[in-house]
Amino acid sequence: MAEVVFKDTTKIYDGGIVGAKSINLTVRDREFIVLVGPSGCGKSTTLRMVAGLEDITSGTIHIGERLINNVQPKDRDIAMVFQSYALYPHMTVFKNMAFGLKLRKFPKEDIKQRVAHAAKILGISELLDRKPKALSGGQRQRVALGRAIVREPQAFLFDEPLSNLDAKLRVETRAELKSLHRRLHTTTIYVTHDQEEAMTLGDRIVVMFEGVIQQCAAPLEVYDYPVNRFVAGFVGTPPMNFLEGKLTGSNGSVWWEGAGAKLKLPDAHNQYLVDHAGKDVVLGVRPEHMSSNHEGRFGDIDNVLSVEVSVVEILGDTKDVHMKIGDNTLVARVNAHEEISEDSQMQMYLDTDKLHIFEPGDIGVNLCLSKEASGVSA
Repeated sequence: MAEVVFKDTTKIYDGGIVGAKSINLTVRDREFIVLVGPSGCGKSTTLRMVAGLEDITSGTIHIGERLINNVQPKDRDIAMVFQSYALYPHMTVFKNMAFGLKLRKFPKEDIKQRVAHAAKILGISELLDRKPKALSGGQRQRVALGRAIVREPQAFLFDEPLSNLDAKLRVETRAELKSLHRRLHTTTIYVTHDQEEAMTLGDRIVVMFEGVIQQCAAPLEVYDYPVNRFVAGFVGTPPMNFLEGKLTGSNGSVWWEGAGAKLKLPDAHNQYLVDHAGKDVVLGVRPEHMSSNHEGRFGDIDNVLSVEVSVVEILGDTKDVHMKIGDNTLVARVNAHEEISEDSQMQMYLDTDKLHIFEPGDIGVNLCLSKEASGVSA
């Protein structure tokens, strides 16, 4: 087990297409880190550079003390689990799990012990004599995991390993992966486009866009303190709502005005926002930080939006309320027992302590954070 360290690591494809740009990231020993972002953001390219499946254009990658830029994939002491499982259909589960060890000329008894141990950890001991066609999708994924575990590598690499599973099995396997990491303590780099998967699995998550790391931090830190509008909109379900407007200042207070509303911003944000008074900005509010009830944490009755309800979706103990305010569409996630009717006009109260103010643009900086907090910690 070891750290994996990227320093100014860049991948440029033919035609000047940027796969990954100046990646600076230290994956700590025994850490489970998740690379997340939309398709084409550079997360798989970054993983494949560690695996040796993509050449590095510039910069370096170290695993432990060893520079691996020019090391052959088979000699990097890593194990990779693919989305497609990549099992040999003509081999039994035992032979699939043992194949890599056999190629490396491990003693037969050692191979047998390692496979048996991994199979026990994964709960597939009774499947060792079966072939992949006789297994379910979840069982095949466990075999692919087992093939990685028997290697006892310095690092595990996972490339969207759960995307072929149905929703229920994906949740179950996700929990098993987290439990497995607690037992094995192997340094792990995991790629997914599913931000919920990233939030539940990662010790830290790395949000990527257009080949660049946007933010690297613990899941709750990314959720509570997104450094820019892209991160804020990508992390969270439903996504954060955005409204364009302008900041104004008076009597030591800062206000946001837009969409026919005027909201007083928390005094704690004044030191970061006062210099932006008079400028165009984007207000961000998460669906769960809105309510039709002004009691409790939504107690400031002055901070409201007058909205028109279009659709209400019941989700069990919560419901999503789709609303319009001017030309804008918003979503609020509220308690299922709040009385809200479709095609009605109503007041929606905001938890102003949880509001965010961003500079304009798709990657506008979060102005509610200090300069130190708005940097990318990797």
